[in-house]
Amino acid sequence: MTPAQIELAGRRLRLGIANVGFWVLAATGGLCGLAGRAGNPIDPRLGLFIGIAAVGVQAVFDVLGGWWLMPDPRPTAAVFLRRWFPGALGHTVVLAGVGLLSYASFVLSSGFAWSVLLASVALALGRTHLLRMIGGASLTRIPRDGQIGITAVVNDPAFTGGLVGFGRRAGSVLPAGWRESLPKAELAVETRRREWQIAQGLPGRAFLLVLLWNLLGASLGTIALGLATRTPTDALLGYACWMTLWTFGSLLVFPVLSRRGVFAADRAAADSGLAVRAWITRFPGLIGEDGASSAAVQTIFYPIPAAAMRQDALANPAAGFVPGNLARNNLYYSWAAFTLLGRAVHCNVGRPALWVFPPSA
Repeated sequence: MTPAQIELAGRRLRLGIANVGFWVLAATGGLCGLAGRAGNPIDPRLGLFIGIAAVGVQAVFDVLGGWWLMPDPRPTAAVFLRRWFPGALGHTVVLAGVGLLSYASFVLSSGFAWSVLLASVALALGRTHLLRMIGGASLTRIPRDGQIGITAVVNDPAFTGGLVGFGRRAGSVLPAGWRESLPKAELAVETRRREWQIAQGLPGRAFLLVLLWNLLGASLGTIALGLATRTPTDALLGYACWMTLWTFGSLLVFPVLSRRGVFAADRAAADSGLAVRAWITRFPGLIGEDGASSAAVQTIFYPIPAAAMRQDALANPAAGFVPGNLARNNLYYSWAAFTLLGRAVHCNVGRPALWVFPPSA
């Protein structure tokens, strides 16, 4: 990475910490406020105003991340708004739909587990459609050895695509620019890495584990906060605050678990005789980040290990249970938990296509 990329990555990290920190503090304050209003329900109109205000606050962070802290050539304000506004509107519509589903789930079952389940399945089935609607992508299907292959034209330089679907219907979304500009040997490495992950069932495994995590959070929050005895508006606001804190907890835990999958996929490509080291060296420059020199920062904030860590890991055979890409999948599926936190982290704040497919390896 160039010095300019390193500096920009550091500034984006600080922005992400501020963005996530704001929502954690707001969620904590919200729960304290609800606890102090026992027996004094919130007016539904106030609840709606709080939701609108939350979207507006996140828009401010988006402007900083998607316009001010972008790599050169940085888009003009007009270009940024033309790309960001449809994505932000689409994301807001999706969250509003999740909110209505959560409201119905609470009214019918006095809990939110059904809404988490149904919204997560819908997000899994509609991911490529949301990439078009929110990320402004143009997609082309390319048949490849019986698997689903999709190339995506996306204007964000950090877009890496990712894996979609499960089982035999699993496939890979790959940036069109990679097919056009990367050396064939390095493109073959990433193709092999993704084929190995699909063969191992990692997309389905990661989805299932993230779903169980969010179901557990929704159930524990409903019980711990006594939401079943509150009005629907109070319960929905309490649920949103609780799941924001629950998702924050996963941001601290999942990066460590996800790195094992990166190392294992690298090892699988190396065992196939491909030029893995050259690809690992190039990858940080494509996404604009390469971990951190601080071990603590690396552990918490970077589910994609630094290139040096990946190079060192190639000398060791992959071993143990590989859960899949929990960290970055959880950012996307946290939408089903009715929280903005998945949009606030440093890698994708203000970048709509990355809300749907956060950079992953």
